[in-house]
Amino acid sequence: MLIGFTGCQPKYSHHDMTGTWRGTGHTINSRGKSFTQKFLVIEIDENGLVDGTSGWELVTGSGGHDGETPTVTASEEIIGVFDPDTGKLHLVEMREHGILTGQILDHDRIRMVLVQSGKKPVASTFILDRVPDTTDVEN
Repeated sequence: MLIGFTGCQPKYSHHDMTGTWRGTGHTINSRGKSFTQKFLVIEIDENGLVDGTSGWELVTGSGGHDGETPTVTASEEIIGVFDPDTGKLHLVEMREHGILTGQILDHDRIRMVLVQSGKKPVASTFILDRVPDTTDVEN
C-alpha cells in the first residue's frame, strides 16, 4: 500500500492581500476622537514579507498630529508579515511606533487595528475594502 504525504496547503495566499484597500475607521488619540477615511497599499511576496503604505484623512473629529503640529491627513511607510495559515497581517510603521494587525474577513474585506504607544498615543479600528485593480480592465 502506498500512502502519499502532502503538506498542508495554507488557507490563504499572499495574492489574497496584495493590493490597495480603502475604508473608514474610528480613532482615539491624545487630541480626542475622530472618524477617518483609511487606506492601505501593500505588496506581499511569496515568503509573506510585506512592504507598503498606510494612511488616513480626517472626515470628522479632532484629527491627528505630526509631532506637535495638528494634522488632518497622514501616511506612513510600513513593513510586516502575512500569515497565510490564519489570514492575519502584522505591520509596523517605519517612522513611528504604530503597530497594525489585520484579519481577512472575506476575499474583499479586512479588519484592521492600529495601536501606538508613547507621548502621542493612538488607537484605531477600521474595516477596509479591496480596491479593484484597474490595470486588468480593458479600455
